[in-house]
Amino acid sequence: MSTKKEMNIILAVVICLVFLGVLIFISINGKTNMGSNDTERVITDDFVSQGEEAKAGDTVAMNYTGRLEDGTAFDSNIDPNFGHTDPLEFTLGAGQMIPGFEKEILGMKVGEKKTFKIPPEEAYGAAGRPPVIPPNATLVFEVELLAIQNN
Repeated sequence: MSTKKEMNIILAVVICLVFLGVLIFISINGKTNMGSNDTERVITDDFVSQGEEAKAGDTVAMNYTGRLEDGTAFDSNIDPNFGHTDPLEFTLGAGQMIPGFEKEILGMKVGEKKTFKIPPEEAYGAAGRPPVIPPNATLVFEVELLAIQNN
């Protein structure tokens, strides 16, 4: 009988060690940015191009819709109700956009579509942008990169 008990104890210890090893592996390899919001920012990212990536100094053109977390759209160039339907153009790294927006556009490729969240500290912060964007608002953007012009 003691041999069967010893085997059960050994089996239990082995199972615990394997489980612990899996947890350690996941914590090291599964989420390398633990404590960072970066992995939680991107909601969807559809890669449709193998072309070059947008980098600082490039002028990019895109379609976009900006929403509050409750889904209320506050700006868009694809919805004619906002009064402007031309693609949004700006130079990456020139400070023309809120920091979180530029951060998410860096590395995108022409044709890529992406939906991402921007925390308040990388958007309009405690001040917001009344009356459209309230204080401490997390913003959600849907973008499609249309063109990259190297500068």
